[in-house]
Amino acid sequence: MLILIYMFFMKIIKFIIIFFIIDLLLSQSILLNILEKKTEKAHKEDIINRVHNPIYKYTFKPNTNYVSKYLNYFYEINTNDLGFRDKTNKNIKKDKVYSIIIGDSFAEGVGLSWDKTLVGQINTISNKNWNFLNAGVSSYSSYIYLKKIENILLLNPDLRIDRVFVLLDKSDIIDDLLYINHKGDFLNSKGAYKNFRKENLRLDLINFNFWRFYTSQLISGIIIKKITDFLEFKIGNLHKRYKLSKKLNKSFFNVSKSEIQSLKSINTRKYIMETLTNEEWWDTEGTRSIIFSIENLKKLKALLNKKDIKLTIILYPWAFELEDGSFSKKYFNLILPLLKNNNFEILNVYEKFYNFKENIYETIGETFLFEDVHYNSAGYQILANSVLEYLRERR
Repeated sequence: MLILIYMFFMKIIKFIIIFFIIDLLLSQSILLNILEKKTEKAHKEDIINRVHNPIYKYTFKPNTNYVSKYLNYFYEINTNDLGFRDKTNKNIKKDKVYSIIIGDSFAEGVGLSWDKTLVGQINTISNKNWNFLNAGVSSYSSYIYLKKIENILLLNPDLRIDRVFVLLDKSDIIDDLLYINHKGDFLNSKGAYKNFRKENLRLDLINFNFWRFYTSQLISGIIIKKITDFLEFKIGNLHKRYKLSKKLNKSFFNVSKSEIQSLKSINTRKYIMETLTNEEWWDTEGTRSIIFSIENLKKLKALLNKKDIKLTIILYPWAFELEDGSFSKKYFNLILPLLKNNNFEILNVYEKFYNFKENIYETIGETFLFEDVHYNSAGYQILANSVLEYLRERR
């Protein structure tokens, strides 16, 4: 009897081993290459089309078209002859007057097609009363804003610009610390294309990380992980629904999908959120970075004044600020006096988001990308309408 049981288990083990070997061979040679083809193509295209610039570190390749990837979103990028993201590939008409919007990933409009981005919506809504250019690229900050606008104006003296809008982001506070002591040109630090899955395969085996190896390198493991992630997501949603029902004093069953989704946006990018809300860091590095940002903006303003170009600073919220205003209060207490004392024009759109819906969780759920800090089409529409209203008041 024991021999029969032993033989039975040996057959099962043999079957499992053969199954995993076949799964591994098929996954690595064919199946994962097919599944990841679109992602790998987008990654390669990003390496090719997000190019080094010695003056302002990096930008888009001029007059290019490709598909980029952000999180699970694939989105098309077209650029004009200035290397700015645009509706189509084209050369800028020098007989028109433009306003420039510059910022980081919020200005670029990561994850979204052109018509849903801030500049795409402004140009549509304004119906050619104003013409906007998008100089924003992911991970820019105030030091890069200064260097890029300065260089673009220098190389394009016939470009007619009437105003520059700077989207001053919360992540700029951390990113600008990299440039406080920077001098001279930027070296090309962009790495070559790497297949991260194949890199991780080697690392997982070296580090004996068999669970990650199984759930990322074998189709059966990927399927199991998707099932467990789905179950975890559903269970997590039930917990969030319960948490919000208590917080909003409403029935568990009356909590909306938007309200549940809001918590995903509120709690994303925790590293940045926890850094910014750390009192010791804020009082030292945070304050030092904002003072540096103001100095960069002052230099930009002086440059633009010489060319009779106006400058406006746009302040806009992240989801965690909308839920809990303690950080934004601290942020405003520091940055607003510095901006006002230096006579900057300010467009503060926080109230527009607070007034979008009576329930702030509904607002966040409906204006932010799912599980992300960036706005969706509705969020950028709030910004676009705010910018155009601002301009109409100054006609």
